[in-house]
Amino acid sequence: MQIVQIVKRFGLVGGMEEYVFRIVTEFAKLDFQVIVLCEQNCSLPIENVTIYEFGRFEKPRWFAHYKFSQRVNRWLAQNPYNKRIVHSHERQSMHQVTTFHTTPFNQGKPWAWRFLSLRNLFYERLERRELFADSVKAIVPVSNLLGEMIKRKHPKSESLLKDAVHPGVLMQTECHVSKNQTPSDGGTLGFIGKEWKRKGLPKVVGIWRELKKTRPKLKLRIAGVSPEMIAHLFGPDDKDIEVLGLIKDKESFYMSINLLVHPAKHEAFGMVITEALSMGVPVLCSSECGASECVNSANGFSLPSTEKLISWADKASEIMSANSIIKYEMSWQEVASRYADIYSKL
Repeated sequence: MQIVQIVKRFGLVGGMEEYVFRIVTEFAKLDFQVIVLCEQNCSLPIENVTIYEFGRFEKPRWFAHYKFSQRVNRWLAQNPYNKRIVHSHERQSMHQVTTFHTTPFNQGKPWAWRFLSLRNLFYERLERRELFADSVKAIVPVSNLLGEMIKRKHPKSESLLKDAVHPGVLMQTECHVSKNQTPSDGGTLGFIGKEWKRKGLPKVVGIWRELKKTRPKLKLRIAGVSPEMIAHLFGPDDKDIEVLGLIKDKESFYMSINLLVHPAKHEAFGMVITEALSMGVPVLCSSECGASECVNSANGFSLPSTEKLISWADKASEIMSANSIIKYEMSWQEVASRYADIYSKL
């Protein structure tokens, strides 16, 4: 069987692109002929994988989506193959399987908002085309929460929606931090995220301040955002705060904290959650994160983002005072196996 994977950037560049790279690498180990269609290849050659690079269109973004789609369709038409599954991760129109990685366009905005500009209308059209093109047989969300969002916005998607296929986790270092090592008067809260406002950093700062009343030595370690961007969140009396900025070594960051706090709003998944859990670090996150499906009483807790600050602080203290954690595991081999099962049914 020939498997075609469609993604604009292919390689270890984070997020959706890494998801595609990892499953392609696993498919290459199986009895599949793997082809990648992309705008830009950021990967070294992979055995048993053929990569076609079409070149990039930078702006406007909607036009880049459209031009890439045209080039993909032209290649598929010019290279027919009768035992092929086309699996897209982009806004395409000639695929059998699409993996949805982000919240639906204009999620949470009023219904009329989508008609306020030609840009909005075009993005809505691209989204509907990705989900409901004649060739589409399966829509795979990266979380069941995201699947529910898609179904609410597009009710007719229900018959096409499959169970979520969560991203795999591949961390390079074994973490030796566990909850029972957290000092009763301190410990370290952690936050990581470039989109710090949407991911809830102001709430994390509030939780830390509340916990300092009973844990005077509690530290707050922040990564993924530059210090100058968030300097206004802290006052002259705020001590025990470390802002690391952008980091490459996430393993060391997770190893240095006792609890990851991630109160994001409308997050399709949230890889930092499962990364922390896989290293034995408990998580307190919002139930609006898709990865909250991976959090349970053995490794943390999830709360609605609207819950009062004191409830978040109380739950954070409870988690840090607990005695054990069951680590989360999800291999990319298992992710590829889930997709292979979907392909075989098509």
